[in-house]
Amino acid sequence: FGSSRIKLKLYFPALYRVPVEAMGGGNSKVTLNANVESSTEPGQKCITSAAFDEFASPEEFFDALIAWYKDVKSPIDGSAPKGLQIINAVPDKEFTTVATWDGDACRKASYIYTIPNVPKSGDYITKVRVVYDRASLTATDINSAGSAEEQTHLLTATGRVLKNPARFEWFSKDKD
Repeated sequence: FGSSRIKLKLYFPALYRVPVEAMGGGNSKVTLNANVESSTEPGQKCITSAAFDEFASPEEFFDALIAWYKDVKSPIDGSAPKGLQIINAVPDKEFTTVATWDGDACRKASYIYTIPNVPKSGDYITKVRVVYDRASLTATDINSAGSAEEQTHLLTATGRVLKNPARFEWFSKDKD
């Protein structure tokens, strides 16, 4: 989850259901570039997309991004969690996803993959609070993980859809 280790794989239906990968290959129609100076946050490095005007409007992309946040999948294999709740929803402003993952499977996978704060017993729970503003096409997600009883903050990330040309800019602040 550290910004230097991110392999971001996003799935945006507005882009003809083409997987978009940063710091990877793939057959994406829209490329992402890492470690770019933010055009909206001075001094901040970010991941930014090439222009995607020919595939979706900024508003269509933003709507797909919000839908993507609600469709929680494993970053390892794309599988769905064993349980998913959307809580604390305030229409057109924010919501929180609470995903429950098989704790034993996560503990085993953590020997191969970096999975933060996997509990020693019980299920692995991830929470993502998403606060968004459609007028500015901005979404901030606050990520935590751990057990049902104890969550650890992992990172706070902000994604912005820019216009003229339509582009996506994403940056995170690690927990430290």
